[in-house]
Amino acid sequence: MPDESNELYKRNSIKPDYPDELGNGDSVEGAVTDIENSLESRFDVVVTNNGIRNGNRFVKTYSIEDAPDELFSDKITDGSEDRISAYINSGSRHIIRIMVPDNADARISMMVINSAHMPFQVLVECKARSRLSLFEYYCSAASDKHYVSPLHEFVLGNDSTAEFSMINNKAEGSSMVGFSKAYVSQGACLNANHIYDGSSFTKMKSEFSALGEKSRIDAREIVVGSADQKFDINTFIFNEKPNTYARLESGAVLDGRAFCMLKGYAKVAKLAKGATSRVEEHGILMSESAHIDALPDMAIDYSDGVSATHAAATAPIDKDALFYMMSRGIDSKESRKLFVSAFISKYLSGINNPFARELATSLLVAKADNGTFGELPEISMKDIWSANR
Repeated sequence: MPDESNELYKRNSIKPDYPDELGNGDSVEGAVTDIENSLESRFDVVVTNNGIRNGNRFVKTYSIEDAPDELFSDKITDGSEDRISAYINSGSRHIIRIMVPDNADARISMMVINSAHMPFQVLVECKARSRLSLFEYYCSAASDKHYVSPLHEFVLGNDSTAEFSMINNKAEGSSMVGFSKAYVSQGACLNANHIYDGSSFTKMKSEFSALGEKSRIDAREIVVGSADQKFDINTFIFNEKPNTYARLESGAVLDGRAFCMLKGYAKVAKLAKGATSRVEEHGILMSESAHIDALPDMAIDYSDGVSATHAAATAPIDKDALFYMMSRGIDSKESRKLFVSAFISKYLSGINNPFARELATSLLVAKADNGTFGELPEISMKDIWSANR
């Protein structure tokens, strides 16, 4: 598996960029209430500098000092496996544990809002035939500079289903550095959706493994950047067993002087007969100063009955398509907005949680329209009709 010691990835990696001065978080509590009132929704779990508010029966929270020893038995939590996870573990203060029993249904929404450094861990276990919908919204209190470092681990039991949707809408001057890992057992399905809209700097790494026969991974990530935002998105998918399915779809829309690296890597293990593996990376450049590096890669250790493809393409908005829309009476700005909205909808249509999908749609369309981030726009789906189900 390539990492930052690999020459290709070493040349195409951005070092974490942390604010020199951090806010003190004094305005967090009032901001939580304001956001929940604006969205007309109360989050089950709220993570702030001052602690964790938990109102969901499937969730337990611990301080690092009080956490059971069993939570540290895996490599991701002991911090020895990866440089990013080791960094997050070194400063973590809290663990959020989500346990969904056999045959149970769980629906959890979480807000992470802070004005200072706050690494934390989210450990998720879905037992056999369980169903989980987990939505996480990362936002900022006022305009204080800060950075957040989430670490996620998912363990999906046989025939379970989990949807994980994460939106980063943090304010300018903030940074996000995170790591996610998932183990998907026999017949289980993971639907992972990462939406990157906010923060001046984002560096995320994800590893999703189809460990059991007939397990399935659908991973989508969409970046919408403007101004001087920088994104380093590194996602790996693995077919470990026969008849597994793993697909990664990555997209980026950049304006201003924004910069994004999409590093998708897929591996088909030995004896993974009948496996399907896909990596697709596409980008739209809204300005001449924006830049996207799309770096799909793939390793196939077994080729008997395996279907494996990878592709990448980035380009400016099609001038002929814009001319066609403008010839039909749509002005230049609205034409660009429609073009970008159609592109974005591909990556949002797979989100089954309607609240997460509508919030993501509103944020991305508003940003494509005016370039601002870290704010909460009016929630509306009128601009991306194809994202409705």
